[in-house]
Amino acid sequence: MTRPSRLAVVSLVMLVAALWLVLPSPPASAHAYLLASTPPDGYAAPTPPAVLSLDFDEAVTIAASPMTLTDSAGKPAELSPATLSLGGRRLSAPVPTRLAEGGYRIRWQVTADDGDLVSGTITFAVGTGTAAVSVSGDESSLESPVVIVARWMLFAALALAVGGVVGEHLVRRVLREVDTSGATRAQTAPPTLVSVGAGLGAVAAAVLSIDQFGLELSRLITTGPGRLLGVEVIAFAAAAILARFTGAAGRSPRWWVGVPLLVVVAGEGLRAHPHSDSPVWGTALTVTHLLSVAIWVGALLHVLRAAHRWRGRIGWTRLLVYDYARISMFLVVLVITTGTLEAVLVLPSMSSLIDTTYGLVLLGKLLLVLASLLGALLARRRLRHSMPTATAIPLGRAVRVEAAALVGVLAVTAVLVSVAPPGPATADLVAPPAPAGPVVPAGTLAGVITVIATASAGQLVLRMSAPGRDDLGSDNTNPEQPSTRPADYRLAALWSVPGAAPQNLTMRGCGAGCFTGPMNWRPGTNQLHLSITAPPWPTSTATLDIPWPPRTDPTLLPTVLTAMRAVPHLTVYQAVTSDYTGYPGNEIELPFNGADFLATEPYNSGGGNPVILNSTPGETEIGLAFPSGIAIHLVVGADHRILREVATTPNHLITSTFEYPPNRR
Repeated sequence: MTRPSRLAVVSLVMLVAALWLVLPSPPASAHAYLLASTPPDGYAAPTPPAVLSLDFDEAVTIAASPMTLTDSAGKPAELSPATLSLGGRRLSAPVPTRLAEGGYRIRWQVTADDGDLVSGTITFAVGTGTAAVSVSGDESSLESPVVIVARWMLFAALALAVGGVVGEHLVRRVLREVDTSGATRAQTAPPTLVSVGAGLGAVAAAVLSIDQFGLELSRLITTGPGRLLGVEVIAFAAAAILARFTGAAGRSPRWWVGVPLLVVVAGEGLRAHPHSDSPVWGTALTVTHLLSVAIWVGALLHVLRAAHRWRGRIGWTRLLVYDYARISMFLVVLVITTGTLEAVLVLPSMSSLIDTTYGLVLLGKLLLVLASLLGALLARRRLRHSMPTATAIPLGRAVRVEAAALVGVLAVTAVLVSVAPPGPATADLVAPPAPAGPVVPAGTLAGVITVIATASAGQLVLRMSAPGRDDLGSDNTNPEQPSTRPADYRLAALWSVPGAAPQNLTMRGCGAGCFTGPMNWRPGTNQLHLSITAPPWPTSTATLDIPWPPRTDPTLLPTVLTAMRAVPHLTVYQAVTSDYTGYPGNEIELPFNGADFLATEPYNSGGGNPVILNSTPGETEIGLAFPSGIAIHLVVGADHRILREVATTPNHLITSTFEYPPNRR
């Protein structure tokens, strides 16, 4: 075994330096998905939003203007500088001027953790009588042509280089068999495909780096995606130098030429979509799949090139193609198996194959792989039948079909990597989106589970707490109280309105005991039917009424407080329960004056964002919500005194009825 040259050692040192750069980098996921927006996409906000926000499933980075706002006529609207919060997962931009009624469109663009640009459009309207603009708000499904071409160059370069190393090994094996003296070793060409492929790969990785980071070379060191691309540039360059050196010396590439190329394959495995779904298995499948395709394509091209140089040496060509055919069948099995498993990881359902862009491109890749397989089988059959014949050339149209289809596979793979796969339908949010406009609060107990609902334009937020496990509005991070760890909540929700069948709601998590989802509230009473499980507590059910739309009157609550403070005597009949199963508990009689009673209530000094839920000539229903996990429903009379109150607090439901003696009014 020959010892590596000094140049080889230097190249390997460069490779070690590249690995040092990439090791500290965090794992990269394939795309950033938009999970929610404020205002919600496609809905009308009754009042102008003060802040626009977008929530993603992973941390993102932004450029100078990640969001632009225009009205339905395309006229720009002013936005203050955008900022990131919640660990980089929420992008927000204040709206400094009040938006007029009408439709609006938010165009956004962020950079995902893997360096890919993700963009999209959100539409909403201001004013309850204005329809939102009907434009899809999904993230852009395809990257720029420059990125797609650069990715195709990178995959083609990897195939030329990796397949060149394998193909050259097959060529040298044939030459050893036909001439043990070594006199015909010169019949093979220097490893041009390896050096050209590696050089092309370095250029492609550099183009991707410039597209993602511009000329900010520091980001090739300070960011995870930058380190991956920087490693790929260095690895390709090292492989090109090693291949050129061995070619100039008239030798075939040694094993250490392929080591930098394996680093590139590993880097692409970290950037691919399956990595975000399964960091270990997804990356392993991608590395195996990409390496198999690269060898399949590159080795075939090298075999064709060698056969062209060996015109007239039919026996050599036959042996070479026979050797390639043996390994290609094994590669086909790997490509199909790993590709199928990757699709299972990435696609949420079989229907995604035909109703998503990613699925359709994946089907196109599958058809090209099958075409390549058909060409390989026909070529193998032709080769087998030609073996007894001394003059038959085992190359023909089938091999060319296989080669053309495989080049197409690389092109479709470049497109596939640039297409956003179907987003997670139930990915958790860090926190629920901010409400748009007035909020309708509602609360109850589902068995022993406290439920607080917050209904606003286009969305619903449900917060839950279990006794002794967690409290709404608290952080519960004290390690000395292990009983306060959040329960493992499960929720099934139905929504119904009078005259229509109930509909299932798709809710996603937004923290411990928090669920949120989009809602198209109907005028009148909307009912929520909830089934909640929080082990070890049994599954319980609850029904909440959400009257819509809410109305605001800033003078109503101050008027009620003034009227109540003037009451000298009243009696409150109050029932408290922590296990509501249809019976509110035993009533107790409590004497008060108006001021003393208000001193026990959280709305004593105002607040609670009061909304009018319903109003009749003799009664007005008011809803109030407080951040500590309290929802209060008041019914006041024509004289603005409280007649009934239902307060939902953590682990308690408090029902109160008020009596005012006639002789003390």
